[in-house]
Amino acid sequence: MDNIEEQAKLSNLLDTETLERQKSILLRNELISNNQEIAEKVLQRGKLITFSKNEKVIEQGADDDCVYFILSGEVTIRVNKRVIDKRNTPYSFGEMAAKKAGETRTADVIVESKKLEAIVLSGTDFRKLIIEHSVFANNLEDSIDTLSRKKILQLGENTKAKGFPWLAISAIVGMTASIITGFIAWQSEALTTTQIIFTSLPVGLISFVFMLIFNPELRYRNLAIMTGSALIGYIIYGSLSFALTIDGKEVDWPLIDFSVHTEQRLGLYIVGTFTLLLLFRYAGKFDMDLVRSKK
Repeated sequence: MDNIEEQAKLSNLLDTETLERQKSILLRNELISNNQEIAEKVLQRGKLITFSKNEKVIEQGADDDCVYFILSGEVTIRVNKRVIDKRNTPYSFGEMAAKKAGETRTADVIVESKKLEAIVLSGTDFRKLIIEHSVFANNLEDSIDTLSRKKILQLGENTKAKGFPWLAISAIVGMTASIITGFIAWQSEALTTTQIIFTSLPVGLISFVFMLIFNPELRYRNLAIMTGSALIGYIIYGSLSFALTIDGKEVDWPLIDFSVHTEQRLGLYIVGTFTLLLLFRYAGKFDMDLVRSKK
């Protein structure tokens, strides 16, 4: 008789320890947010359940509405077989369908770890918590909003991945322009083969660069790169011209002759430098603003 009583006490002690462990995990859940009363209600109304690795806990399109509070393990959330999120202790999943009765599941939830242990709560009991506790309802809205943003981001990334690379489009346009120019020049019968090549290649290169600059996604960044490169080249060119021509010596290179009308040419050179600098500065700023607007 004494042995039976000892076993009963030990069993009760283990049950108490298990409940305390489960409660401590639930208190860390983003929906419960350290609210003792909500955690106790989830334990009272919920049921402990376990799943094995690769087991599908929720199926996309199904009409069940239970919510699962993870005690241990990890799951992946997939929409149309694409992973959009992962959940582990102490998070929950299944909230979107449970929020409103009759909603179907929007994603598959599959066990990623060797074992998943969770408290499962019926959709009816979950909706009672929303009515009874405003903090629970607010936390739920925040959680659903975060998951929705992840879905949108994932869909946006996949859309971009399917698009034809702008670099390839630019290259095709450049080659097409070069071929058309070469064909027109060849039809005239007035140019040699070398002249045709040296006429068509620059047209193709200019078309390629033009297309790169006007990439809808990187138009300001490409413009900043081009103006920045032009600024560096212009400074080097102007400095070299000034150093080699200011003393009046004739140089066979196509440089700016600063020995004649020095002040006017130097003034124009400075204006040109500042113009490129301003273009570079504002193109970079617009690119940063565009990047921030997409976040």
